[in-house]
Amino acid sequence: MNSVCDGGATVIPGLPNDVAAWILSKVPYSHHARLKSTCKSWKLLLSSRSFLNSLNKRNHLLCIFPQDPSIASPFLFDPNALAWCPLPPMPCNPHVYGLCNFAAVPLGPHLYVLGGSLFDTRSFPIDRPSPSSATFRFNFHDFSWEPRAPMLTPRGSFACAVVQGRILVAGGGSRHTMFGAAGTRIRSVERYEVGRDRWVAMDPLPGFRAGCVGFVGGGGREFWVVGGYGASRTISGVFPVDEYYRDAVVMGFEGGAWREVGDVWGDGERVRVGKIVVVDDDECPTLFMLDGNEILRYFSACTHELHWDSVVLIVFGIVFHLM
Repeated sequence: MNSVCDGGATVIPGLPNDVAAWILSKVPYSHHARLKSTCKSWKLLLSSRSFLNSLNKRNHLLCIFPQDPSIASPFLFDPNALAWCPLPPMPCNPHVYGLCNFAAVPLGPHLYVLGGSLFDTRSFPIDRPSPSSATFRFNFHDFSWEPRAPMLTPRGSFACAVVQGRILVAGGGSRHTMFGAAGTRIRSVERYEVGRDRWVAMDPLPGFRAGCVGFVGGGGREFWVVGGYGASRTISGVFPVDEYYRDAVVMGFEGGAWREVGDVWGDGERVRVGKIVVVDDDECPTLFMLDGNEILRYFSACTHELHWDSVVLIVFGIVFHLM
């Protein structure tokens, strides 16, 4: 292995480089970081765009954020190899902590982490969450984080989707799990242009909406924002509670105008809906409502049909493709 470790052109001595690349492609992606330290030629091969592109068709990875990604490492899970791999923590700001309610989306060879709710030691009172406008990008070629242009409006608990190579965000606020109805709600909508590294303002939502879910529907021609909560009210004038939405608002990419969709879940459902999760299946997203460990209902955004079958689903991360 001397010729390999000296940085020569040979990847594995005695074998053509294409055969050596095929052999290394059988190693789970979660183990690539350890292989890169073997020698320079292996690091160059495993980091090259062409090699990662060759893995795209058969590699689906799951990214899991157990807690604040700036202080605890996110993890990658390779379901084909049943192998785990930690990612490095995001760049840490010493003045903020407790990041949650952020959005994480895959786009090309990158993973973007957007916004969220956090605590800031420089703010008062320090026990109240603040929305974040930060944007971070993880590059799978060199396994590193880098800051990108911040959003125009700080937000957490917002709708987010990838549309034609751009990232769309809508609504949100400063909600934190420790403070049920506290914080702000906003209508702001923005899109991120990756090539120019900039955020551009778009037409706002028809009303204030946070805690909502976003996805692309209508055959890739519509941006849906479902559920969430708006203004808060109080019980007996003391205890604040949220007003939960059961409807959706939809923006067509051609016209850019928002339209309202009625009750998504149908009659007979609870006033407060559970956690909403979107599963994209052949460009036809399906909405699942989580109720504890069960899902009692789901809604098809393509057929607008409500199904009442009871199913079980485990959702704990973000699936993306290697590019």
